[in-house]
Amino acid sequence: MFRIQHIIGILLLACIAQTASGSQQPALNGVQALDYAILPGGRIVIKLVFKNELKERPPVVVNYHPIASIVLDFADTGSALGKAPVEVKQRDLRSLQVVQAGSRTRLVIALAVPLVYEIELKGGELWLTLRRPGAAASREPGRWFPERTSGAPKHDVRGVAFQRVESGEGRIIVELSDTATPIEVRQQGKALIVDFLDSTLPPQLERRLDVQDFATPIRAIETYRLGNNVRMRIELEGAGEYSAYQVNRRFVVAPQ
Repeated sequence: MFRIQHIIGILLLACIAQTASGSQQPALNGVQALDYAILPGGRIVIKLVFKNELKERPPVVVNYHPIASIVLDFADTGSALGKAPVEVKQRDLRSLQVVQAGSRTRLVIALAVPLVYEIELKGGELWLTLRRPGAAASREPGRWFPERTSGAPKHDVRGVAFQRVESGEGRIIVELSDTATPIEVRQQGKALIVDFLDSTLPPQLERRLDVQDFATPIRAIETYRLGNNVRMRIELEGAGEYSAYQVNRRFVVAPQ
């Protein structure tokens, strides 16, 4: 668990540094209020109210396994809220917590299952909408319909890369067209199945990579189109633990 948190922390700090590099003297901001609503059908809307207008979207980390959570990081931002988590335990939402550490404030959303997110900035407010993969909200409030499977897919898988890290573990990095790509991850015996829903795959990426010579827990990676989805099948040496997370448009699977 420490290794997973360490990897995510490094990636998140890198995203924060990149976001803040364009401004030499950023204005201090502050979180003043947090609210949420669970709408009929399962959609969750979370609202953060800030002291000043938000100029850009914050870095986001989505954890799929072994925990399900979404983390938003706000640089040069304080918090007027308490540190205690807001326990929800309704539907897919478990708790919300705003934590300040120095000049940075983090929103941690604990989930029962991984959810797809969409962010909208409205002046000094950030609206975060969460929904299950494969479902989409209709234009009518309170209505919920399955996402249509006809027509061209809305998302793209743009890159698949394998890396061997110094500890001897293997890592698969998938570049996505956007942060709203619905993803489902599950384990089937000695294989991990990753489905990128409503997505397409370039012909040059539809292939099988044999990586067992690199002496990692990963034996092979097979990526192919499956209807309007893209499936990745990761063959493993054994049914061990793994981490799966997403930082902005980069999705990472790391068997251990």
